[in-house]
Amino acid sequence: MIPSKELLKELKKHLTVERVQRIEEVASQRSRKLCLVLEDIRQEHNIGALLRTADILGIQDVHLVSQKYEARLAKAIAKGSTKWVSLFRYQERDENNLDHCLESLNTQGYQLMVADPEGETALEDFSYQGEPIALLMGSEWEGVSPQAKAAAKHRIRIPQYGFTQSFNVSVAAALILNRINAVMRASDFPYQLSEEERIELELDWVMKRLGDSAGPIKRKIEEDWLSKSK
Repeated sequence: MIPSKELLKELKKHLTVERVQRIEEVASQRSRKLCLVLEDIRQEHNIGALLRTADILGIQDVHLVSQKYEARLAKAIAKGSTKWVSLFRYQERDENNLDHCLESLNTQGYQLMVADPEGETALEDFSYQGEPIALLMGSEWEGVSPQAKAAAKHRIRIPQYGFTQSFNVSVAAALILNRINAVMRASDFPYQLSEEERIELELDWVMKRLGDSAGPIKRKIEEDWLSKSK
């Protein structure tokens, strides 16, 4: 089988120089040190806004957890919001899907962070120590679930100075992610993808850019490589 690095090199020849440069530039700034978890977000426009925020800030992984409501992605997919981020969905019936998500994140070494108006740490006071962080945002109506709050290592409070009790979920997530992301990238701790992760991500993006021609082109490259290897 052709190595991923060689396959990527050959596939890039079928894109414009500008598109290849853009893919490489964005991939070089992608991170899995910070990810986003959406628990029972119901409104499609909020999901779409949250996915766009993750992409813009270079956050690669988004976890969609369905406990009461199924995450609806039709409009987000139609607008291309899901094309550039990696989605992990937890939506089995009669299962504690949050448990499954948190177990997966814990295995990967993530510390859970939730937005909480009564949180012990103000957003501007948060100190990043190099640990992977998973920011969980709760539903538009109930907010963060008691289970998520109990599991959280960090409960972050966004300062408020008006009469309104809370931000829209997509606005709150954008504020927190932007702050944590900036602190993380300004720190001395590594935040970028490994070379192997970056190559696999670029492969995925290049294939998506090639569209319907991706499959035939990939097969031809693999066949040529096999014939040369004999």
